[in-house]
Amino acid sequence: MFKRVLMVVVALTLPVAAIADDSPLAVVAHVLSLSDEQVQALGEFLQARQEAIRPAVQEVQAREQALAQHLQSAEPDPQVIGRLVIEIKRIQEQIHRAIAESDAALDEILNPDQRARLEQIRGAAPVCGVIPAFKASGLL
Repeated sequence: MFKRVLMVVVALTLPVAAIADDSPLAVVAHVLSLSDEQVQALGEFLQARQEAIRPAVQEVQAREQALAQHLQSAEPDPQVIGRLVIEIKRIQEQIHRAIAESDAALDEILNPDQRARLEQIRGAAPVCGVIPAFKASGLL
């Protein structure tokens, strides 16, 4: 399994290296082999999703700032801190649900091969965090 994931990561990083200074959307378009129409639709999709979740993200940031301030106070109130942590978690869950629900619209943009490639990338993503360590150690 690990070997397969590593092969996918290596295969996907090769075309990305050739266009590394392009925008993220250009890299995604290249890796998924999107048509011009799909790139346009994906760009609109991503912008709409970002704008839809922006208020919730701002709520999380405001509560995180309030939490940090309460934690730095001379006598932090455990009830306030607990309430803020619970609110942050609740809002983050709303954001994750909104993103998951928006994936249905994404499925309408991509063809089956592109969806399969995206799922491979999503599956390999957790492994990608270790690649810099392997490069730094000289093993890659």
